[in-house]
Amino acid sequence: MRMNSIILGIAAILAVGLVALPVLAATADVDIRGGEYIPASLTVEGNTTVTWTNYDEVSHTVTSTGGLFDSGRIEQNQTFNYTFADTGTYPYGCTLNASTRRTPMQGVVIVVPEGMMVEPGENVTPTPTGNLTPGEEPLNMTLVDLIAGEANLTTFADALDRASVAKMVLTSGGPYTVFAPDDAAFEALGNETLMAIFNDTEMLDALLMHHVVEGNYTVEDLMAAANATGNMTTLDTLAGNTINVTAVDGNLTVENATIVTADVAAENGIVHVIDMVLVPEGLIPAENVTPTPTENITPVENVTPAGNVTPTENVTSVENVTLEALPEGRVIP
Repeated sequence: MRMNSIILGIAAILAVGLVALPVLAATADVDIRGGEYIPASLTVEGNTTVTWTNYDEVSHTVTSTGGLFDSGRIEQNQTFNYTFADTGTYPYGCTLNASTRRTPMQGVVIVVPEGMMVEPGENVTPTPTGNLTPGEEPLNMTLVDLIAGEANLTTFADALDRASVAKMVLTSGGPYTVFAPDDAAFEALGNETLMAIFNDTEMLDALLMHHVVEGNYTVEDLMAAANATGNMTTLDTLAGNTINVTAVDGNLTVENATIVTADVAAENGIVHVIDMVLVPEGLIPAENVTPTPTENITPVENVTPAGNVTPTENVTSVENVTLEALPEGRVIP
């Protein structure tokens, strides 16, 4: 009997102890090394505290593009942490090196609801789509899957495969609206420009994220937003820049691009296909821009200026005339 009382007493103590234990908050870490955030893309559940540690000799910042958080200057071996309470996508970067690098350091934290963490390496097999019909919503298809299956977006899909941040964002986050340039739009940039972009992962991520805005915006939504403020609305991109959507005579343009296919829906957003690549100012160095070709201009060689020659009508051409043999000032009649 006494033994039972002892056991019950121990059990009660353990139960009280377990109740008193605090719930351990989820944590995650990002290293800053070599001028990069590692990992550049981090997916966490809600209420996770992320800690950034700077291992570089130079200072860096962790600054949200939406102004939600800003670490200030982080010196070597110093840390900064922030707790992400709400789901969403939080792109950020370093403000100290933006003027010394072609593209700034970039990172993104994707916050999913608690209990819905995406396991690393878990991939959804894309369903072939061919040419999607606007308004259709494919089942079990992310924005990345949708773009990969669209016949006219092969270059955009290739760019996502090469990028380090943008593909993860469009796979795990959302909802987003993607203004996806078609293949002809990328071709118009020229081979030299495309090669420069595709060989620079940071530049590629910055370009791709400039085509993505947070939220689901159908053409009807964009038209309403533009008309509500005159004829133009400004949207914040995940790259930290803005793009202007303008409505004129019932037609929408995104910067100078035209929407050629609208409202193609995925599970985590909408795609609008556009006919021009939106390039943020200063993103591509001038030396990497493909020169504009001249149009079939045939050079004219060895043309002697006419000077003060008076044109005459019905002149028969004279061949093999040595100009030096003519008296000075003499005009051939």
